[in-house]
Amino acid sequence: MTMWIIILIVASIGIIAAVLYVINRIMRFRFIDYIEDKTIFQNRERDRAKAIDLAMPSKGVKVDKKNVPKKSWLRRLIAVLLFVVVMAILVLAFSFVEAFVMLLHLAVFWLLCELIVVIFRAFNIDLAHFKVYLAGICAVGITVVYMIVGYILGSNVYITNYEIDTSKNIEPVRIVQIADSHLGVSMRKDTFPAEVEKIKSLNPDMVLITGDYVDDDSYLDELEECTKALSTINCKYGVFYSYGNHDKGLTGNDRGYDEAKLEQILEGNNIRVLEDEIVNLDNQYLLIGRADKTKTDRITMQQLVNSIDPNTFASEYSIVMDHQPNDYDAEVAANVDLVLSGHTHGGQFLPINNIGEIIGANDYTYGHRKIDNTDFIVTSGISSWAIRFKTGTKSEIVVIDVK
Repeated sequence: MTMWIIILIVASIGIIAAVLYVINRIMRFRFIDYIEDKTIFQNRERDRAKAIDLAMPSKGVKVDKKNVPKKSWLRRLIAVLLFVVVMAILVLAFSFVEAFVMLLHLAVFWLLCELIVVIFRAFNIDLAHFKVYLAGICAVGITVVYMIVGYILGSNVYITNYEIDTSKNIEPVRIVQIADSHLGVSMRKDTFPAEVEKIKSLNPDMVLITGDYVDDDSYLDELEECTKALSTINCKYGVFYSYGNHDKGLTGNDRGYDEAKLEQILEGNNIRVLEDEIVNLDNQYLLIGRADKTKTDRITMQQLVNSIDPNTFASEYSIVMDHQPNDYDAEVAANVDLVLSGHTHGGQFLPINNIGEIIGANDYTYGHRKIDNTDFIVTSGISSWAIRFKTGTKSEIVVIDVK
C-alpha cells in the first residue's frame, strides 16, 4: 500500500509539472505570434527573436531582449484554451487516465527535443533558419506516432510461443496462458469472444488464467458474457484460474458481484478455481494454483510442495500459477518445474519497463527465465489495467509446449 501511495504522489507531481510545462511551451508557437500581431500589438514591428522559437539565435546575431514583447495575457489565454480543448478531446476519445498518460509522454518528448536544441547550440549548429518552433513540432509529432504504435501493441493481441524441455518422463503438453484481461478495458464482451476463438485454434491441452481476470470496474454482465465464451473451450485437461490482486476488488466498487459470485460464475462455466490448491492431471502433471500475494495468510511454496507425496513430486511435472512474479527464491528452493505469472503487463512503457525489478516489487518483468531447475514465464497480459497503450511489449496469448 505504501508503494502505491508513493506512486500516486509522484504521478500527481508529474502531471502538475507536465501541465505547466506544456502550457508554457505552447506559448512559443508562431501562430500565437500572428494572433498577437493582429490584435494587441496591432502589427507593431518587433524583433521576432528566434531565440524564443528555437531556444537559439542565428549565428552572429545578438538578440536584444528589450525589444522582445513580454508574454501577453492573450498568449497565455490561447495556450490554456488550446491545452484544455485538446485534453477534453482526448478524455472523450479515450479516458481520463489515458489522456494524462499521453500528456506525460508529450512533456517528456518535448523536454528531450528542447535538450537536443540546446546541444546543437553548444556545437554552434545553426537551426534558426527554420521558421517554425521546431522543438514543439517534433515533440508533438513524436508523441502522436509513439502513442499510435502503443495503441496498436496494446489493443491487438499477439501469440507468443515458448518451448520448454524437461527430463521427466511425461507426454508432451501444450499450455495456453492468459493473464490480466481486466475485463472492461480493451477486453470486453464484444471483443473477448474473438480471443477465445484464437485460443481454441491453438489446440491447447490446458488453458491457465493466471490472475486479474476482472477488475474493480469489471461489471457483472461483462463477467458473465466473457466467462460464457471461455466455457466453449474444449481441451484435454480443461481451463483453470488463479487469483490476481485485482480480482477480489481493491476499491470497494459495487461491481454487482463478490468473490463468492465470481467463483460461482467461473465454476458454473467449467473453469476450475485454484487458490492454494493442487490438481493431479493424469499422474503426469501437478497443477499448483497459488493464492495471490495480497492474501496475507497464503500457504508458502514449500508448504504446498510438502503436501505432495515425494515420489509423485519427483516424477510428475509441476506447473505453478502465481499471479505476481515475486517469490522466485522460494519457488526455486521448492524445486518446482514451471512458474507462470502475469501482473507486470510487461512493464507497460519504455523506458520504465523494468522499474518493478529496480524497486524490488517484482523478480522479473517479462519473458522466459530459467533459474536452476525452474523455468519462469511472465506474460505481458492479454489486456491492460486502465490504459490501452503498450510500448516495448505487447498484449499477448502465451503458448507453452513442454516436451
